[in-house]
Amino acid sequence: MVQMTKIDLIIYEGAMCCSTGICGPEPDKVLIDFNETLKKIQHEFKDVSVVRGSLSFNVNMFLEKNEIIELVKEQGPEVLPITTINGSIVAKQRYLSYEELKKALEELGAGI
Repeated sequence: MVQMTKIDLIIYEGAMCCSTGICGPEPDKVLIDFNETLKKIQHEFKDVSVVRGSLSFNVNMFLEKNEIIELVKEQGPEVLPITTINGSIVAKQRYLSYEELKKALEELGAGI
């Protein structure tokens, strides 16, 4: 039996009203689109673990990663969101598109 290696995709996000940010009377379209992107990634890449951490709900995630908390301290919450794959920062200050995430994951052998 072949054992697949898990790839960790973690998105560190700013303070939000809920875990996905898509709540309230007028949710942000960027967050809606990104949520759909993550659903698609999870469906297509079974070997990828996706975790979202918000300053509102998961502050310990930030505190556990020195590089992340230092960036937030130095640059403020404007540096968020920060996307990491297997601990390496792949994006800051924006959400990656489906195509960008797919490419980055495939380069690490995800889905193969």
